[in-house]
Amino acid sequence: MTLNRQLITLAGVLVAAVVLALGLALIAAPMFSQAQALDANTRQVTQTNATYQAQIDALSLAEKNIADTDAAVATLRTQIAAIPALDDIYEIVGAVAQSQDVRIESITAEDPAPFVPRDTLDADGTAVAAPTPTPAASPSEDGEDAAATAPAPPSSAADAPQQQVSVKIVVDLSQPYALPAADAAPPALDDAADPAAVRAAATERAMKAAAFVDALGKGPRLVAPVDVAYADSTLTVQLLTFIRTEDPR
Repeated sequence: MTLNRQLITLAGVLVAAVVLALGLALIAAPMFSQAQALDANTRQVTQTNATYQAQIDALSLAEKNIADTDAAVATLRTQIAAIPALDDIYEIVGAVAQSQDVRIESITAEDPAPFVPRDTLDADGTAVAAPTPTPAASPSEDGEDAAATAPAPPSSAADAPQQQVSVKIVVDLSQPYALPAADAAPPALDDAADPAAVRAAATERAMKAAAFVDALGKGPRLVAPVDVAYADSTLTVQLLTFIRTEDPR
């Protein structure tokens, strides 16, 4: 009888263990996995909400500063005119020449031309060609390739919303900005000029040339010097100014 009771007790313990194991496997484990997944989803939603809140805060701050933003945009729009307005360029060049006390020999502007992206330099200083936009290839309604039937790029400045004007400036760095008086005596020629003074004058003119080119970029009109040459006290600057006829808004 004692042995039978022990066997019955052992069998009961085994059955209870099996039931407990089955309960863990069939009920507790799935519930734990579901709780883990739910917790992960909750953390992800919290992070997403934090990101959205940061964006909302940034937009709210931008809305508060909308007046300053509009003023900055209006200032930037003046850098690229909607018409050639080359008088702006002449005024800029004249003001720079006066500030550097140099003589403008000539300013020559070409006709507006379609804008051409300029090449850039990578980190190693190697020239990188500007990307040329190409239309995406997609079938048209009649089955033809849309890229093949896409409109050709503008052939004239009148057809191009983005234009550029090439301006050539010739500056005499050896002459002052203002013309001398009619009764002023011409400068005396000194064949035995001091070499140190000659070097100092050459250095001063070279510094004026660099300062002249740098000052051209201070606006208010956007200009881009593309070629600079300096020889015999004459500075030649080829620059581009830009026009955008389409409404940027």
